[in-house]
Amino acid sequence: MKAYLKMFPTILVGNALIAFSICAFVVPHGIMLGGCNGIGLAIKQLIDLPLSVLSAILNTSFFFLGLIFLGKKFAASSLLSTVLYPLILAVCERLPLAEIFQGDLFISSVCAGVCMGAGIGLVVRAGGSTGGMDIPPCILQKYKGIPVGTSLLVFDGLIIFSQIFLQGFDGLLYSLACLFLTSVT
Repeated sequence: MKAYLKMFPTILVGNALIAFSICAFVVPHGIMLGGCNGIGLAIKQLIDLPLSVLSAILNTSFFFLGLIFLGKKFAASSLLSTVLYPLILAVCERLPLAEIFQGDLFISSVCAGVCMGAGIGLVVRAGGSTGGMDIPPCILQKYKGIPVGTSLLVFDGLIIFSQIFLQGFDGLLYSLACLFLTSVT
């Protein structure tokens, strides 16, 4: 329990940075993403549900997959983010962040990439996991020997590719710049 109390503030800040960047930069500018956020953004264009609700459904589903296939220890590392992220995202969705951070698409892509990368980095450095789309690649590595990085790249590519049909090619380079900066940060 002490370990969770120690890592909680850092994981909270990390998830807050990710949610902030989604609401301030990604959603208002139509930046395409991979992972659960990308799936949620694609579904949001088809079904009028808040991204926080879609995120909660997706993250919870992947959490239980991780629990079943990867065990309690892995599930415990992603439990905080599975709960915190959709809650923080719901709060951020209600704030006028899009109005405050209006700006150039390129600058928004850079800000989103850096903020999300910093948030993910904080969560991972604290010993947690952001869960979500990290889980299927971990399952594939465990049972099929496919490297996490390879399958994560394929999944993210497919998720972004699906969004191109909904949004067009206009923002693709900005989205790729955002993803690159997230990874580098």
